[in-house]
Amino acid sequence: MSGLRTWCRAAEAVATSISHPRADVARADDHIEQLIRGSWLWSAADGIARRISAAWLESRCRRIVNAVASERP
Repeated sequence: MSGLRTWCRAAEAVATSISHPRADVARADDHIEQLIRGSWLWSAADGIARRISAAWLESRCRRIVNAVASERP
């Protein structure tokens, strides 16, 4: 009887592995990242971030912060 149980468990394991294929997580993550980066929402957020960065580089506040930071001992 134990031989029959062993064969049943082996058959269950094979059936389980066939019905649940292994996923390539890294490939799936890369695909989702490409979809997100190609979306209009990502483009809009990236454009806003670039404008804010450019404004910060030219801002009066940045010059004041840099002046104060350079005066510290």
